[in-house]
Amino acid sequence: MKKKRLFANDCTLLSLMNLKPKFWEILGPFSTGTREQDFGADPLEAYGGFSNLEYSEQIFPSELANNGIVKWAKIQSNEDGSVGPIDFHNIRWNFNKNSLGWSISQFQLWGRGYFTIPESTEHKIPILIQCYNIGDFYINDQRFHGDWYNYRTSYYIIYLATNIQYTINIRIVNEIRIFGDEIPPKITFDCDLRKLELEELGIMFLYERIIVPDLIKGTKFAGEYMSIPILNTLENECVNIDKIEVLNCPIKITAKLIPTSYDSLTHGIRLAPSQHQNIKIKLTLEEPYFESLLPFSLKFNISSKSFQDHNKSFWIKTTKEILIRYKTLDEFYKFTFEDFDGSIQYAMIMHPKKSNKPNKSPILVALHGAGVEANAEFWIDAYPKQEFSWILLPTGRTPWGYDWHGPSLLNIQYAIKALTNPAGIFKDYLKDFIPNPNKLFISGHSNGGQGTWHYISHYPDLVIASTPAAGYTSIQQYVPYFWNSYAYIDPILKGILDSSLAEFNNDLYTSNLINIPILARVGANDNNVPPIHSRQMVRLVNEHSNNPLAISLSEIINKGHWFDNIMSDSIMQDFMNKYLSIPSFFQENIENLSQLTLLQSKNNLLVKNPILLSKFTITLINPANFGSKGGIIIKQLIIPFRLGKIHVEVYKVLSENNSSQIIYSLKTTNIKRFGFKKQDEIINLVPFSIKEISKILIDEIEFDSLSIIQIFQENCSFYKNDNESIWKISNDNSWMYIQKHPSIYGPAHLILESKFPLLIIIGTISASNSIKSKFMNIAQEISHSWFLYGNGNAIIIYDTDLINDKNEFISNESIKGNMILLGNIFENKITEIVMNERNSEVKFYKDGSFQLNYKKFSDPGIGILFLHPYKISQISLIISGTNISGLDQISKLFPKRTGVPIPDWIITGPETKWKGIGGLLGAGFWNNEWKFSEVIGYLS
Repeated sequence: MKKKRLFANDCTLLSLMNLKPKFWEILGPFSTGTREQDFGADPLEAYGGFSNLEYSEQIFPSELANNGIVKWAKIQSNEDGSVGPIDFHNIRWNFNKNSLGWSISQFQLWGRGYFTIPESTEHKIPILIQCYNIGDFYINDQRFHGDWYNYRTSYYIIYLATNIQYTINIRIVNEIRIFGDEIPPKITFDCDLRKLELEELGIMFLYERIIVPDLIKGTKFAGEYMSIPILNTLENECVNIDKIEVLNCPIKITAKLIPTSYDSLTHGIRLAPSQHQNIKIKLTLEEPYFESLLPFSLKFNISSKSFQDHNKSFWIKTTKEILIRYKTLDEFYKFTFEDFDGSIQYAMIMHPKKSNKPNKSPILVALHGAGVEANAEFWIDAYPKQEFSWILLPTGRTPWGYDWHGPSLLNIQYAIKALTNPAGIFKDYLKDFIPNPNKLFISGHSNGGQGTWHYISHYPDLVIASTPAAGYTSIQQYVPYFWNSYAYIDPILKGILDSSLAEFNNDLYTSNLINIPILARVGANDNNVPPIHSRQMVRLVNEHSNNPLAISLSEIINKGHWFDNIMSDSIMQDFMNKYLSIPSFFQENIENLSQLTLLQSKNNLLVKNPILLSKFTITLINPANFGSKGGIIIKQLIIPFRLGKIHVEVYKVLSENNSSQIIYSLKTTNIKRFGFKKQDEIINLVPFSIKEISKILIDEIEFDSLSIIQIFQENCSFYKNDNESIWKISNDNSWMYIQKHPSIYGPAHLILESKFPLLIIIGTISASNSIKSKFMNIAQEISHSWFLYGNGNAIIIYDTDLINDKNEFISNESIKGNMILLGNIFENKITEIVMNERNSEVKFYKDGSFQLNYKKFSDPGIGILFLHPYKISQISLIISGTNISGLDQISKLFPKRTGVPIPDWIITGPETKWKGIGGLLGAGFWNNEWKFSEVIGYLS
C-alpha cells in the first residue's frame, strides 16, 4: 500500500486559471439538416477539412449567403469567455425563410481558437474541458463530443504539456429544436477550459446530478437508493470506489455501496480514466427527522491503479453537504427506483385523495417537455391532486432524454413498476390506494405531448384515455429534415435509412388509437409546436375510426405554447374526471354492448346477422417497440422494418337458444408470428369471455375451439413459414435462439436498452498502438455520451479481462447486458469469440478489410458498425474500420441521440465526411435469420 501523490505542490494549481481563447476565427455559415452532422456532411471536408484550412481571404460557397459565398471572420470573446451572438452581415434570413421556412435556420459553422498552457514544474497539467450548445470540438486532432443541451453535468479531463500552444476547433450547429427560430439567429457558445482545482484531482463529485429521495413525514425515505456521479480525473489510472460512510448528519443514517453487475470483472466499482459513473448507494433511515432539510455528507475510500500496474494507491474524499427534503403525502414528492439498466433514477409522485375500492386506482402519467426537469415547480403545479388516481411524473432519465423513446420509454415503464410493486417502497400505502399498471391515463406537453402520442399508439392496451398537449407528430415533421446529403444519395438507400426511424413516426401508428378516448390540447397561437400537428393527429384517428367525432381537439384562442392551466383547466379536468373515476372505459363498452345485444335479441335479429363488436387495424414497424392492441401481440415480421398490419374484426353471433359465439377474423400484411395475451390478462381488454370464442380466421385459415384453448391457456403463437401461406400453432420458442425477436430486433439504437450497464470491450491484439489508443478514446466517448444524454453507466474493460489462457470466456455468465465491441476479430478477442458462436455475414481479414455479402471493402477510410446477436436476449454492437480514419468516422454513428437514422448495420466511406449519408457505402437491416437481404440491405 502507498499513499497517493496526486500532484506536485505547484502553486499554479491553486489558481483556477481560465484558458479560454480571447479571439476566434469563424468560417460559415453553411446549410445543414437536423441531426445530419453525425454522418459528417461537412462541406469544408471537400476542400481538405477545417483543421487544414488557415485563416485567409479565401471564399467558400454557401447557398445561405448573398452571391453564394462566405468568408473568414474574427470575433472577440465576451468578458466571461463566452462567444456571440455571432452576426452574419451577408445573410438575408427573412428572405431565405420565405422558401424553406424553419429549416433554413438549421445551419453550421466552424470556430477556431488558441490557448497556451503556462510553464509549470510538472511536465503535464490536467485540464478540464467541455463546450456547450455545440456538436463536436477538437483539441489539436483529438475529437470530443460537446454538450448539446447545456446540461453542464459532464466534462473531459485531458493532460497537456506546458508552454505549448494548442488549437481548439469547434463545429457549431444552430439546432432550432434547441435554440429556437429567432431571426436573425443568435449564435452563442461557451466552453469550460481551465486547470483542475487541487480538490478535483483524482475524482470529481458532480453535484448537479445527485439523486436522493425525499423524506416522507419524517419517518421514511421515498426509495431506498440514491446515486452520486463521479468523474475520474486521473490520466492513465483506473479509480475504484471501495467504501463509503455518512458524516455530518444530525441523525443516524447508514449508507452502503451497491456493486455493479460486473464487479467480478472489474474487482469493484471501477472508473476508467476520464470516465463518469453514477455510484449506487443504499440509504437506511435509523431514526425519524422532522425538519425541512436533512443534511449529510459522504466520505469515500478510494483506490487507484493503472490497467497494467498492480500497485494500488489509496486516499479519502468527502462530499459537500447533500440535502434531503421533508415532504408530506399531500404534495408531490420524489421517489427513487432502479431503472431497466440497474441505474438509480427518480420520479415525482402524488397520492390520490380517496380510495377507489374495490377497484384499483388508475395512474395519471404526465410526460414533461424538452429541457424540463420532472420536479420543476411549474410542471408539478400543472396537475392538481386527483380524487381517485395516482399522478406519476417520470424524468425520461434527463430533461431532453430520448424524446420519450427507447431508454426514456423504458424509464416510464420502470417508474410504474416501482409504484405498483407490492413489496416496494409504496407497500405501506397500497392497501387503500392500489395502483393499476394496466390502467394508465397518459398526458404530456410539447415533447411530452409527442411522447404521449408515441406511448398510446405503441402500448394502446394499457391506456384508458389521454390528453396530449402541444405535441408534434414526428421529429422529421417538427424540424424538417432538409439534408445536404440528399443531393448525393440513392433513393433506395434513403428509404432504408428512413425505415430505421419509422417506428417513431406517430402519424403512421394512428390506426392503433381507435377506441381510446383522447382530448388533444393546443394554444391557437403556438409558434413553437404549431397546432397543425395536433390537428393532423386528430384527423387521422377520426379517419381510421370512420367517425369525425371519435376524438377531439381543444384549441384555446389567443394562447401560445404554454399557458396557465393548459393541462388542467375545466375542460381538461372534466375529461380526466370522466376516465379517472370509473373502473375502466371497457366497462362502459361492455354495458353498451350488453344493452345492444339485449335489444337486438328482442327483435330476433341475432339469429342470422352477426354483430360487429370490434374493428381495428394494428400497425407497426418494430415488434421491439410495441405492446399489444386488443390483446394481440406481434412477435415477428416477415420482412423486418417493413410495415406490418393485422386487420381485426370481432363478431358476436347468437343462436336461436340465445347462446353466444365469438368469431375473430384477422387479415395480415407482412406478419410472420403473433399471439394473444394470457387469458387472465385479456379478460380486461375485450367485452366478452374467452370461453365464448368459437373460431379464429387468419387470412381465411380457420382455427377451432381446441386451437383456441392452446392459444390462451398454453401461451402458443400463430406462425407461418417463409414462402408459405399456411398459418400454424406452436408453443415452441426455440426459434428465438436463432432468429430475431422483440428483445433483440434492432435497429442499432436498441443497444442502449441493455438490462445491465453497457459493457464496452476494448480490443488489445491489434499490432497498432494508435488503433488501441483510439479504441480507448472511443470507449470514453461512448461512456460520456451515455452518461450525458441518458444518465446511464458503462463499464470499460479490455478483452483480456474476460478470457483465460485458452482464449475462452472466463465466465460466459458474467456477461449480462449488451456489449459494445471495439475492433474486429483480429483486434478484439471477444469479437472473435462472439462472431464464432453465431456466424456473421461480416467477414474480417487481417489487413483490416472486411466483406459483406459479395462486396469486399479494403480502401482506407472505411468503417462498419453492426448489430450481432449474443445469447437469447442480448446483442452486441461491433465497431471497426479499415484504418484509424475509417474507425474515427464510423464511431461518430454510435446512437447517442434520437433522430439519427442508423439501421442494423451501416458502412461509412472516405466521402461520408462531406457527402454525409450520400457517402455511405452500405446500410440495411438483417433478415430474421441475421443474414444479409437485398430486400432490406443496400451495398454501393
